[in-house]
Amino acid sequence: MQQANEGNGERVRTPPPRLSIELVPSSSWYTNVRSEVSKAAWDSLRHACYRNAGHRCEICGGRGPQWPVECHELWEYDDAQGIQRLTGLTALCPECHRVKHFGLARVKGEQEQAGRWLMQVNGWTRREVHEYVQDAFRVWEQRSARAWKVDISWLDHREARPAPAE
Repeated sequence: MQQANEGNGERVRTPPPRLSIELVPSSSWYTNVRSEVSKAAWDSLRHACYRNAGHRCEICGGRGPQWPVECHELWEYDDAQGIQRLTGLTALCPECHRVKHFGLARVKGEQEQAGRWLMQVNGWTRREVHEYVQDAFRVWEQRSARAWKVDISWLDHREARPAPAE
C-alpha cells in the first residue's frame, strides 16, 4: 500500500493502483514459466488462465483486437532473501500487459501509449504517472543490483512439469 500525507501531517493508506508496472530484475530477464516448461505445458497453463478469466482482462475487463488476452506471470519479491517467487498467472489484455512490462514498452518506443493506458485505467494525471514510473524504475535499479534466485515451485501442484534439460 502506498502512503500519502494529509494536511495534518498524518499518513493515510491509499489502495494500490488497479494497474501497476512490474519490472523484472535484469538478472531474471528471459527466465519465465514459458522457458522452464514444455510447450504443451505452457499452452495448457495459459489456456486455463484465459478460460478462468472468461477470456477478458483481469484488470480492465477489456480484450485486445488481435487476441483477447495474454498470459502474465505474477511474481513476489523477497528483497531480504533475494528470491523471486512465482505466485500465479493472470490474463491481461495487450494494453495492460504492455504496462506491466513498461521497460520493454520503453525499448520498443511504446512508453507514451503505455503511460496513457496507465493514466486511463488508474484515473491518474500525467504527473502521477510520471512519478509512479520513476519510482518503479528506482525499485528495478535496486533489485537489478543483485542476482535473484527464481522460485517456480508454484508449478509443482499444477499440470506443468519442467522442460527436459537439453
